[in-house]
Amino acid sequence: MESVPVPYVPASYLEDCASRWPERPAVVDAGRVVPFAELRDTVHAAAAALRLEGVRPGSVIAVSLPNIWEYVVLELAIPLLGAVVMPLPLTLGTVEREWALGRSGALMVVGQAEAGDLCSTSYKGSVDPAPSDPRRVVEIALTSGTTGLPKLASLSAGLKQATFEGFTGRLQVTRHDRVLILSPLTQGVGGMCLYCGRLGAALVMLRELRFSAEHALGVATETRSTLLVGVPTNVIRMLESPSFAAADLSAARCTAVAGAPMPAEVAKAWEERTGSRMCIFYGTMDAGQLAVGSPTDPTEKRWTTVGRIHDCAQVMITPDGEICMRGPTVQDCYWGEQHGPHAEDGWAHTGDLGFIDDDGYLHVSGRMKDLIIRGGTNVSPHEVEDALRRHPGVADVCVVGRPHRELGEVVHAFVVARTPLDVSRLREHLAALGLARYKWPESAELVNEIPLSGPGKVDRRRLHERAARLG
Repeated sequence: MESVPVPYVPASYLEDCASRWPERPAVVDAGRVVPFAELRDTVHAAAAALRLEGVRPGSVIAVSLPNIWEYVVLELAIPLLGAVVMPLPLTLGTVEREWALGRSGALMVVGQAEAGDLCSTSYKGSVDPAPSDPRRVVEIALTSGTTGLPKLASLSAGLKQATFEGFTGRLQVTRHDRVLILSPLTQGVGGMCLYCGRLGAALVMLRELRFSAEHALGVATETRSTLLVGVPTNVIRMLESPSFAAADLSAARCTAVAGAPMPAEVAKAWEERTGSRMCIFYGTMDAGQLAVGSPTDPTEKRWTTVGRIHDCAQVMITPDGEICMRGPTVQDCYWGEQHGPHAEDGWAHTGDLGFIDDDGYLHVSGRMKDLIIRGGTNVSPHEVEDALRRHPGVADVCVVGRPHRELGEVVHAFVVARTPLDVSRLREHLAALGLARYKWPESAELVNEIPLSGPGKVDRRRLHERAARLG
């Protein structure tokens, strides 16, 4: 295979890196360094072993692994054969897991034991790659499933190529980067990091099954990671960690987050305390990636927007404020279905609210279904949360609607507090900020943590149910 990158063939980028920089680190995992030449040979050996096990073009292979170097191998080896990789998050319940495997028609599931065997196979020569075809589905991704069982998104080689070019271009990724992956590789935000390897960047693994701020800070320090990628929760927990003061993040030129709203005050605190420029990117598993912030964007834009729209994408804001998109980063059809995320008007409706400012930056202001309607007036929970987080005693917060006989809904706050707090102190704080009175919480509850339903995504449905029981 020629050592020239071929669009829509990820393994060709690996071949190029291995030819140009054979001894440069491709993956760093718990002290083990896998150079590009070794990664290339291991990918081809694993692909040959998979073929012997009956994997053919179009076969679906589920991969259920933590963030370890073997995942990188399989993410390249499976599409090398023309097969389809389906990342299977370790956090899935039995029902979701069995549904995904049945719905996808997966030929096999690769766990840690199987991955270890595949990645220890001896190299006996290169495997010819599947033909370059932008329409070929190369990955199946589970959507969030917050309203029931998830759907299966079909990601084509063309979609992934467009996302790769937009994502790495905006973040200015180069072969000199060491990318610390804070979120699971089996989920959208973490999976984005794999694109960086195509450019010769080293991918840094955390290996642990659950995110630990202390461990992440230690790995970032030890590996001199230059780009940290995760969700806002990762950043918040690292800032709050007792290990933060001793960590050395001076090499981190940029920190990129997505998956949930990033409070501007958290972005500001992170950047001021680490020197790492905060960039926010945006998309959905159903509709694809739409926008990415850049380290060269103005400070205020980096903290308050999700960057500019990808050059290849189109965006429309409906009269109701909903963000809609179309273009090559949007899937055509869900796996096993005849339709995709596009509505009859030809646009993929995200369900998110937002606007584009005069400078072309996209602002995401909340979810349509998350709005609290108090006496006929809309209250954005994210606006209230952002204001409450500015209270020095508030570590984290989630605001939902609580049923009310006269007003329909009133604001209820779930608060992770650093110091003792009650609703009166929160209301005094909001009054001092000048927030409209109807947006103030009528009640508040102190909790140990805000529950999550996915990578960095607050489980608002669970909190809604809890608030509803209060009456």
